[in-house]
Amino acid sequence: MPSLLHKMGTLKTRHGGKKGNEMPKELKRAKNILCGGFAEGDGEMRVVNPATGELLGVAPSEFSSERWSPENIGEIARAAQEFWHWEVEEQEKEAVFAAMAQNFKAHRGPLARTMVLEGGKLGRWADAEVQEVLDTITHYHGEVSRYHTNDGFARCQLPDKNAFSLLMPYGNILTVKPWNFPAAVPMWAICGALAGGNSVLVKPAEQTPFTMQYVAELVLKSFTDALPPAKVGRLAGLVQVVNGTGPGTGKPLLEKYAYDKVTFTGSDAVGRIIARTAGERLKPCHLELGGHAAMVVLDDFDIDLAVREALNAVFGDSGQRCVSTRVVYVQESAYKEFLSKFVAGAKTRRVGNPMDPATDMGPLISLDQREIVNKMVLDTASQLGRKPLVGGYALNYASRSFAKNDGLNVDDAVFEGGGAYFAPTIFTEVPYGTTAMDQEIFGPVVVVNPLAGRTREEAFWNAVALVNKSQYGLSNALLTNDRRISSRAPGRIHTGIFYIGRGTTGAELNKYFGGVKSSGWGREGRGLGDWTQIQQVYDDFHGKARMAQAGADDTVRALLAASRSVFEK
Repeated sequence: MPSLLHKMGTLKTRHGGKKGNEMPKELKRAKNILCGGFAEGDGEMRVVNPATGELLGVAPSEFSSERWSPENIGEIARAAQEFWHWEVEEQEKEAVFAAMAQNFKAHRGPLARTMVLEGGKLGRWADAEVQEVLDTITHYHGEVSRYHTNDGFARCQLPDKNAFSLLMPYGNILTVKPWNFPAAVPMWAICGALAGGNSVLVKPAEQTPFTMQYVAELVLKSFTDALPPAKVGRLAGLVQVVNGTGPGTGKPLLEKYAYDKVTFTGSDAVGRIIARTAGERLKPCHLELGGHAAMVVLDDFDIDLAVREALNAVFGDSGQRCVSTRVVYVQESAYKEFLSKFVAGAKTRRVGNPMDPATDMGPLISLDQREIVNKMVLDTASQLGRKPLVGGYALNYASRSFAKNDGLNVDDAVFEGGGAYFAPTIFTEVPYGTTAMDQEIFGPVVVVNPLAGRTREEAFWNAVALVNKSQYGLSNALLTNDRRISSRAPGRIHTGIFYIGRGTTGAELNKYFGGVKSSGWGREGRGLGDWTQIQQVYDDFHGKARMAQAGADDTVRALLAASRSVFEK
């Protein structure tokens, strides 16, 4: 199939420019990718540059048309999946992954720039995300050759009988992916699903459809680059993308698409809906949900290093990572020094254009998200009866004086534009029972709390109780040089990911990623085990009919004759 990149439809429309002026603009129109080609959807979602408020394009908001339905694209995906699993040779699959790596390398810059414009991600982080895509492709490329069996042959209990376990694809994978990592996280699913012999249908976030379309086109191009045309034609429907809102697209796909497993990355509220729907259909699901990451700093750890780790973990990607640190517990003896240096560091973070290499913090994903963050901050301030120590407001023309009084390092263009910027915000001494401590504020907002304890060991056990009180458990961190304490921590703190000596970050490839409690179900990242299920195979060549396990008839007869049941005693 030829590249679809040059075929995106455009339309003329008008959008509000600076100071409300309207001007004509050629807009891109994102489309669904079904059966290897573009397909229209119904409705319209606006795609906006969060750094400027500029309208970039539109995408379908509802999955509905006369030609396509969740039912028939499921049938087409099933046929493509079976052909991919059974008829495409392993060497050919490896060639597809090799072509995929080349295609993403060739489009590294344009893809990164698309992410910056559409999602507000800093340029250096967007480039790093493309690198993660390349690493993901390489990782699963290596998994293809290890596909077939889970373990070797084994003798069974009975003679003339062997056994082995076989890795089998689930079939059709439905994956719903977020806007904060719009290329890397979908590619975890696409590469893993393909390596495991599955088809994959991606429902991307409403805010980043063009990044997902770009990614899907590069993946589809890899098939045409590596396989004979006859085989490519049989694979239409193997990788599909359907845009839309949750009610307009997500709901009909969850209820009607013929998926065999669903994976989701996003909020715990939506995760509960997906779990209920998948459960009613008896379909397995993997959920990577919200987090409320805690960083515990004990007084023997270098304070300057702890501050740098916290600044990166709190304000990286404007706090829009599921593993972003939301609360820092600092042992009382080091609390004042840490807080002073952390506040100073937050004020030096450059807030501005994500394309500018000097920028440390860009916008939130949208004005709607900024309103959500703003409300949660106001709720917390109301509950505490006091304002944050720093920040706590949107960055716009009206807040210029607040930012100046706080001493924030904000580019002047931020105040003049229509971007979705929010000030770095620091609350102190906030208890549970407040919004900031009980819920995930998905933005540049953190709580810094003193941690009681006359000794490091006492402070550590207090930290364990506090961290475990959270309903979330995705990523947490402990910063100490005391090996007696750090060695006790794993397992004591209830979390899916645990860092020692480093702030809360993500995970590496070929390592588990996922959380406990309200942070989700299951893990991904290790490889084929996430995307396959085990079939136990028995090879019985005894030649006579028998049960799987049975004693000799004479032995059983004698045993029963000499025994009394509980009813006969």
